[in-house]
Amino acid sequence: MKIAILNDTHCGVRSDMLEMSKYQGRFYNEVFFPYLDEHNIKHILHLGDYFDRRKYINFASMKANIEHFIEPMNERGITMDLILGNHDTYYKNTNQVNAPELLLYNQPNVNVIQECEVKDFDGFNIALVPWINPENYADSVEFLRSANASWCMGHFEFEGALMMPGMTCQHGFDHSYVKRFDKVLSGHFHQKSEFANIRYLGSQMQFTWSDYGDGKHFHIFDTEKVELLPVHNPITMFEKIFYDDSKETFETISNKDYSEYSGKFTKIVVVNKDNPYWFDTFLDKVHEQNPLHVSIVDDNKHMDFINDDDIEDVEDTLTILTNYIEGLDIQGKKKPLTELMTSLYQEALDDHNYL
Repeated sequence: MKIAILNDTHCGVRSDMLEMSKYQGRFYNEVFFPYLDEHNIKHILHLGDYFDRRKYINFASMKANIEHFIEPMNERGITMDLILGNHDTYYKNTNQVNAPELLLYNQPNVNVIQECEVKDFDGFNIALVPWINPENYADSVEFLRSANASWCMGHFEFEGALMMPGMTCQHGFDHSYVKRFDKVLSGHFHQKSEFANIRYLGSQMQFTWSDYGDGKHFHIFDTEKVELLPVHNPITMFEKIFYDDSKETFETISNKDYSEYSGKFTKIVVVNKDNPYWFDTFLDKVHEQNPLHVSIVDDNKHMDFINDDDIEDVEDTLTILTNYIEGLDIQGKKKPLTELMTSLYQEALDDHNYL
C-alpha cells in the first residue's frame, strides 16, 4: 500500500489571503492529485494543521479548500486520515473543540484522528498521535510506551527540534518517549529537519519568507518496502532578484523575462546600482508582471557581495532580538531571557498564523 502524506497545509493561511488560496489550489491540482492519479494512490494521511486559524474559519477559504482539495479527493474515491494539529484546535489545553471534526463531519472519506491510536495500513501498523496538550499528555506518553507499531506519525513539538534556520525549540515534548520507534514522522515545524529517529517533513508549500530556498515536498510512504519517497513541489510564492547592473547592459535588463515573478512575493536585493535610470527601468519591468508584493533591500553601499543567508539574518526578527540580548550587560541572565523571548516570539507567530 502506498500512502500520500501531507502536513501543515493551513487552509486560510496569511489571514485568508486570496492569492495564497489560489497558490494552494495550484499545488493540489497541478502537482499533488496528478501524482496520485499517475500512481493510483487512494489514501492520504495528514499530519495536522489542516486549518490555519484556531478561532474561526473564513467562508471563502473553506469554499476554496472544498473546491481545490475535498471535491477532487472525493471524485477520485480517495480516503484521508487527518491527525489534529495545534492550529486545528480551539483551545491550547485540549483537543476537544477542533475545526476538522466540526467542519468536515459530513465528509465520509475523511476520518479525524482526535486520540492516539494504532492503525493497520495493509498489514503495517502505524502509531498515530494528535497534538499533545495538558489534557492528553499522560495518555499520550502511555500510548507511546506501549503502542504495537514500529513507525509513529503525528504532530509533535519536540524539544531540540529545528523550528527555522538557526532556531531550535527550547521547550516541548521529550523525544526520549519515542526512541523505541524505528522512525517518527512529524508535521508542525515547516522547515524540514532530522535528528535521532525523528524526521520533520516540512510544509509542502511556501507560506512565509522563512520557506524561501527550502525545497518543498509531499511524501509517499510504501508500507511494503517501508520506504518514504519525497515528491517535489516546484510551485513557489517567494522569489528574490539580485540586481547588479555592473554585470548587465541596458538591453539585457530591458529584454529579460520577468514573468516568473507574477503573483509572487518578490524581494529585490540591490548588490550594485550605478545607473538610476537602468534601475527604474528594471523596476518597471518587474511591476509590469503584477507581483503580489515587492520589497527592496538596498545595501550596496556596505557590501561587495551578499548571500541569501546573510539577507535572512539581517531581516529576521528573532536574530535581531537575540543579538540585542547578547549585547546587554546582564551576566548569567542572557540564556533565560533569550529563551523567554524565543517562546514569546513563537507564540506571536502561532497567533498570527505563520507556523
